[in-house]
Amino acid sequence: MEVVALGIDYGSKTSGFTAAASYSSTGTVQVYQSAKGKDADAWLLNLINDLKPKNVAIDAPLSLPGVFIDPSSFNNYHYRACDRITGAMSPMFLGGLTARAMQLSAKLKALKIESVIETYPKMVCGTLGLDMTRYKKDSAYLEELNFVDYLHNAQLEHDVKNWHQWDALMALLACLKHKNGTAEAVGNPLEGIIYF
Repeated sequence: MEVVALGIDYGSKTSGFTAAASYSSTGTVQVYQSAKGKDADAWLLNLINDLKPKNVAIDAPLSLPGVFIDPSSFNNYHYRACDRITGAMSPMFLGGLTARAMQLSAKLKALKIESVIETYPKMVCGTLGLDMTRYKKDSAYLEELNFVDYLHNAQLEHDVKNWHQWDALMALLACLKHKNGTAEAVGNPLEGIIYF
């Protein structure tokens, strides 16, 4: 069974909020979550080594504002164009999480994974027409949502237990859309693109 895609909702290192969702060639979707108090980065690398996904989408900044690479072409020290367009948090504000995500991306590329992209689950939810006033605020809404409605012919192994797992599924959806050439993309390729 080949793992076609992996979506990652990236959280702080020991919070237990990092979640991942995989999609296999048989249509099986599985959700995983790191344990509180454990190193999420080590957990993710072990998971990736076990699953060997072909494509990965990460909900975290995978680059810095362009001014740090080319100050003659960029002038914003806080946000990339993709952050301004989507309303995402500044990679600089996220600091350590951004550095960890960039390091993870470099390690994944060294493993010869076909594509490693940045995504923003909130934007994926918006394209699906979810009620954004209830997104991440209403646990009853989470129970109403059914991922299989958005990825037909998929079999979800377990119920989604929290919004981190839902966001991992949304990252997975973005990963599959990117693989199929149907993802929307915003930003400047010279500094960073967010796919959804």
